[in-house]
Amino acid sequence: MSYQLLRPDPGLRSKIENAAQAASNMCWTCGSCDFECPVNRATGSLRPQKVVRLATMGLLDELAELPEVWYCQTCRRCIEVCPNRVKPATLIEYARQQALGRGLVSMEKYRRFKALFSLFQRVRWHATAYAMHNDLPDLPHSQWCDWLEEPIPEMAFTVTKQHYLPHADRPGNGQDDFHLQACFTCGECSSACPVSGERHVFDPRTIFRMVNLGLAERLLNAPSIWLCIACQRCSDACSQLVKGHEVIKQLQNQAIESGAVDRNFSHRLEITNRLIYTRLLDEIDMLFNFNSRNRTRIQHHAEIIDALNSQALCAVRPA
Repeated sequence: MSYQLLRPDPGLRSKIENAAQAASNMCWTCGSCDFECPVNRATGSLRPQKVVRLATMGLLDELAELPEVWYCQTCRRCIEVCPNRVKPATLIEYARQQALGRGLVSMEKYRRFKALFSLFQRVRWHATAYAMHNDLPDLPHSQWCDWLEEPIPEMAFTVTKQHYLPHADRPGNGQDDFHLQACFTCGECSSACPVSGERHVFDPRTIFRMVNLGLAERLLNAPSIWLCIACQRCSDACSQLVKGHEVIKQLQNQAIESGAVDRNFSHRLEITNRLIYTRLLDEIDMLFNFNSRNRTRIQHHAEIIDALNSQALCAVRPA
């Protein structure tokens, strides 16, 4: 195999930063983004830090061709935890735009990708419901397809007049610690939430409304409260300063304390997430034709970037 010298391109680096405004030059490779990324934690296959390093090296071609940018669920946890406010998620969005603009990904496949991600939330719901009582040792293809296609029952999210219990306990021992009473169900939270789609799968506005109506107890057995990925985007988007992610976290704690789920559930859910997220990435690979040869080449580039420090001037890659 022959090799050619690879040098960082300052011009492309500036182009990427000017377009994305991601403060990528502020990254000191601490790894906080990698550790907090839900997809990386479940699969080990999405490292936001790697995306930032590609950008700081000015490797625009590699960035646009990187399969990992399509694994991101746009939760922006990487941005929230970065001590230097670097924005890997913004770079990922820029890389996707580059892939679309260059014709590496067609609009038809992009629409199919969006549909797949939306239906994947059904899989998460069904898998969570299963994990509430059982281990999920594997995920056969038939089960994956069934969960993609099977609508979610209405369950706890049907509210009628007889359900209204205004004096019932709310998260926070009856105190509105999370400004929840200020909520007027405008829907900013649901619009910002990266996993909100079908109302009966996961809808922050509905959850907050039910808690305000005194119906928190009905939510403790609902798989939906475990679909929150703690990205805080509902709280960031709320003009009334409702701390929505804290409300859901409190519901999860109450579900454990009340026995609605056992204390081993979190461990079962972690294992379950590894299975379903791995299957999702396989489906994305097939959708975009990320074949083994391309993945090997891109992985080789990524390994080079992982080995470089911020002062590195060159590396090698296959010619």
